[in-house]
Amino acid sequence: MKKWKNLLAGLVVLALLLAGCSSVGQTADGSQPEVGGQPIGEAEGSGRLNVHYLDVGQGNAALLESEGHYMLIDGGNRKASSFVVSYLKRQNVESLDYILISHFDEDHLAGAIGALYQFPAGKVITADYETDSSIYKSYQDAMEKQRYEETHPSQGDVFSLGSASVRVISPVSYGHEDENEDSVGVIVENGDNRFFFGGDMGKTGEKQVMESGADIAADVFLLNHHGSYLSSRFLEQISPSYAVISCGDGNSYGHPRQDTIKLLEDDGIPVFRTDKQGTIILHSDGKIISWEQEPCNDYTPGTRTASGDKEEPYVEENNSDAEHCDYVLNTHTKKIHLPSCSSLKGMKEDNKAYYKGSKDELIDNGYEACGNCKP
Repeated sequence: MKKWKNLLAGLVVLALLLAGCSSVGQTADGSQPEVGGQPIGEAEGSGRLNVHYLDVGQGNAALLESEGHYMLIDGGNRKASSFVVSYLKRQNVESLDYILISHFDEDHLAGAIGALYQFPAGKVITADYETDSSIYKSYQDAMEKQRYEETHPSQGDVFSLGSASVRVISPVSYGHEDENEDSVGVIVENGDNRFFFGGDMGKTGEKQVMESGADIAADVFLLNHHGSYLSSRFLEQISPSYAVISCGDGNSYGHPRQDTIKLLEDDGIPVFRTDKQGTIILHSDGKIISWEQEPCNDYTPGTRTASGDKEEPYVEENNSDAEHCDYVLNTHTKKIHLPSCSSLKGMKEDNKAYYKGSKDELIDNGYEACGNCKP
C-alpha cells in the first residue's frame, strides 16, 4: 500500500510541474509579456464588455468599458471634440486606462486631444511616426502639458482591459509612405467575442497583416478607413457576423465605397452605420453580443464630390476647465464668453466648452465675441 501511495504522490508532483511549464501568457524566457511595463496575465473574458461606436461624423471614435476600466480608441474630427468629451462624462468616465490613437489624421486625432486634457490616462498608445500638420502640433502640446509619454506597440503585444484583452495586429512594421498604413490595429477579445479595430489600414496594410499570419477573425468588424478599400480575402479572414461603418452623412470622400459595401451585401453581413443611425452601442458577456439597435442594413455607397483633404486651422476648444479657463465657449452658437458672463446661466452643458489661450485663435476658427460681455 505504501508503494502505491508513493507512486500516486509522484504522479501529482509531475502533473504540477508540467502545468507550470505550460503557463499561459508567458514569453519565451518565461516572463510575463507586457506593453509599456504593465504585466499581462491570462484574460478570463467572463465579464461584460460594452462598446460604443460614437457618431463623430466623418471620423472614428470608440469607447470601450469592461469592469469599470475604460479605453478610448481614436477621438473623431475637430468638430466632434466637445461631443466626445461630453459623451464620456455622461458615461461617468473619470479616467481612461488607455487612449489609443491609431494614427495622426485629423478625423481620428482631434477628439482624442480633448480627452487628453479632460481625463487622466494610464497610457497613451500611438503609431510610431511624426508629421508636420497643425493638428499633430496641438497633440504634441497636449502631451507635453499633461506630461504623457507615448507607447508605440508592436504586432503581437497584448494588454488587458477589465475582463477583456487587447491584441495588436498592425502595423507589421512602421515607415510606410502612406501614413494610413502605419495605423495601429487591434483585436479586442472578451471571452469568445472578438472585435476588430483597424484605423485607416488600406491595401498594403491588409496584405502585410495577412502575410504575417496574424489571427484576425472577429465577430464585429469596424471597417477600415470608414468603408474605403477592402479586399474579399481580408473580409474572408475576418469572417465577421456584423459590420460597423463610421462615416459622415453625405461625406465628400464617397465613403463607404461601392465595391466595399457590395462585398458586405453579397456576404449577407448585417451592417450598422453611424451616418444613418448615430452612435451604436453593443454589449458582450463573453458569449453573446447584444445591440441597443437593429442593424440598418443600408448598403448604399457614398458619393465622392471633392478631395476633402484640405487642412484647416485647429484649436482645441475644451482644453481647460471652469476654474482655470480664460473663456467659456458656446460650441453651438460659436460665441466666446468671459467666465463671468451672465449669458452662461441659461447655456446647456452639452454646448459649453472651456478654453485657455488666445481669443484671436478662436476667431480664426469661426468663433465671435459675445455682444453682452464683450471679451
